[in-house]
Amino acid sequence: MNYPKTGSEVYVSLNLSNTMLTGIGKGTITREEVSASYLKRLFAEHGVIVSAKPEQRRLLELVNERCELELEIPEQLKLFQLSEEHRRLVVIEVTGLRRKNGSLLPEYTEEEFNEATFAFVKYYVQGTHYDTLVEENKKLKFELEQELEWRNRTDN
Repeated sequence: MNYPKTGSEVYVSLNLSNTMLTGIGKGTITREEVSASYLKRLFAEHGVIVSAKPEQRRLLELVNERCELELEIPEQLKLFQLSEEHRRLVVIEVTGLRRKNGSLLPEYTEEEFNEATFAFVKYYVQGTHYDTLVEENKKLKFELEQELEWRNRTDN
């Protein structure tokens, strides 16, 4: 499957770093575990840009084989920052592989790759700060309560 080029593609990476988040400024980030079938629909609607090191190629191939995501595997690392146009990031969580100082190693044996499992976490950045959302929610709740009180009043 060739995913579309929309200008608001979803970024995909095998890790999360602070530099990925600096392009958005002040806002609220939501985190949600998602399925491969959800990602297929998301990528089909928005497109996808993969950021991975060349030595992570085999991991992405395994993700494509096992989850049928059909991600385009880049020849070189593409760095990115979330922005107004690109608000979604999917991190592929890899478990079952040895690590050094918390990082994936540059290479593994085929037996080790067979032990790898994958999960997906979607991060979405809203341009509105959490505190602002809370205040707006309080205001709307108050207005709703006032409206309900007015509609349910009894005149005695």
